[in-house]
Amino acid sequence: MAGRIVRSKIAELAAETIGSRHGREVLREHGWTEGMPVVIAQHDEKLSDVIALAVMHRPPVLIATLSPQSNDLCFTYVVIGCTDLEVVSSRNANDSILDLYRDAQSTPCLTFRVEPLTHSAIAHAIPPLQKTAGAKYPGIPNVADVRHA
Repeated sequence: MAGRIVRSKIAELAAETIGSRHGREVLREHGWTEGMPVVIAQHDEKLSDVIALAVMHRPPVLIATLSPQSNDLCFTYVVIGCTDLEVVSSRNANDSILDLYRDAQSTPCLTFRVEPLTHSAIAHAIPPLQKTAGAKYPGIPNVADVRHA
């Protein structure tokens, strides 16, 4: 089909999130700004590969993925190339982007590094945006909820 773009489920959900007022409000609370690059990643992609892609954009970036257990949309806010941070040991070469997200959930701000980066980076896990009953988009209240509010 000419003119059609193939998009992943993650890309569609991320676009719907950013395209909604509620989604933008949640993301802004965690540092997102209009025009910030969003890197789409499968949950099991190697962290080093995802960070290499993120470096190609002008960090900070949001990395979007889906939790395989819950299908929740998970965003990780990442700042790369922080020269003022202590250089930490590099993460395991087999770590996935979901491993980073899960580790970042346990702290307000996680300092990490991947090979071959020489500087540490910062990750902040944004709480998962969950699907609500009857909503097309994760995290958006459905029409009945809005009418009752």
